[in-house]
Amino acid sequence: MEQQPSVVALAHTIALALDGDWRPEQVGYGAESYTHAAALIHPDGPVLHLSERWDEPGYLQVRGAFPVTSYPFRRGDRDSLKVIMADAPEAVAALIQERLMPGYRDAFDRVEEYNAEDAQAREQVEGMARDFSDRLPGARTSVDGTNAMVTLELEPGDIRIGIEGGKVDILLTDAPTIIADAVVFAISRFLPHVQTPADEHGHPVGYCAH
Repeated sequence: MEQQPSVVALAHTIALALDGDWRPEQVGYGAESYTHAAALIHPDGPVLHLSERWDEPGYLQVRGAFPVTSYPFRRGDRDSLKVIMADAPEAVAALIQERLMPGYRDAFDRVEEYNAEDAQAREQVEGMARDFSDRLPGARTSVDGTNAMVTLELEPGDIRIGIEGGKVDILLTDAPTIIADAVVFAISRFLPHVQTPADEHGHPVGYCAH
């Protein structure tokens, strides 16, 4: 009986048959390498994972991999393809090219674009939080992705500046009007890309339970 080729061996032949410059790579965990799984890596970023189905020996599962992301995947974005391992590499490559790659490439490009925009938004939020912190000695800053909070405790009251994307919310607790007006002024002058109405003024706010 002819021995079934390993997934690692198949990956090399499929890589040669696929359109583009795909590089096969063995996968594993720690120091252990697997013979039942492999990856095909394209220099542009896309990665295909190949693994033998544990419930259907002789069949190969091919799926596209994505970078770490919070992108809201849509139905069909992460579809996979089942092929017969014994088929000729050219036939397997043709199925991958025809049935898997168009949808995967489209989803991969959307994820890349989303990640680039998300990274830009995170950088903007971090920069805004840093600007506020630098101008408010003693302020505490916490950043979580595209959200940040800058807190300055006063005697009396405190100031909390919440940043969400390009939006800034200010909460003043028991802070005098002069302090509230100064904070709004700082936003409109030191961070000109943050829009504040010309007639907007701060107002003292009483304690609010959350």
